[in-house]
Amino acid sequence: MDEPTPAAPSVAAPVEGLEPGMTILRRVRRPRRWPGIAASVLALLMLVATGSAIAVASGGRFAISTGLAYLAIALSAAAVVVGIVAIVGRWSRGAGIVGVIVAVLGNPLVLLYGLTALGGTG
Repeated sequence: MDEPTPAAPSVAAPVEGLEPGMTILRRVRRPRRWPGIAASVLALLMLVATGSAIAVASGGRFAISTGLAYLAIALSAAAVVVGIVAIVGRWSRGAGIVGVIVAVLGNPLVLLYGLTALGGTG
């Protein structure tokens, strides 16, 4: 009565080459998170470039501020593209959404047209 009972028929058949008691391990890949994070970082860099352009323009150095504004526009476009990739690919989707929103709202052209519309024709 103390003898072990045979395995139930529902147990899967053993894999060839494995000894009894061995376990098969499978490597599970972590999801890619860099696209969403990259979109957020690019959007933050765009905000820094926009702020720097405004500060430099306030000092009267318009050539440098124009270059910084173009840099901010390029960073904004890159953040939107990478953010859309993150959203569609489901790779850190929340950070991608934040990156796209910040990149669109902080874009120097959007700020220019938005503030002009709010200011009226005065």
